[in-house]
Amino acid sequence: MKKKLFMTVATVATLVASFVATSACWACFYQPEEPKSLRDE
Repeated sequence: MKKKLFMTVATVATLVASFVATSACWACFYQPEEPKSLRDE
């Protein structure tokens, strides 16, 4: 019984960790448009 509970907790924790890591990875690719006041022209 305990082993099944621990396996379930481990599976849920792995899914949550992979979801958080995936969403954080997508955030690093977001690059907003540079404002005109900051451009070197």
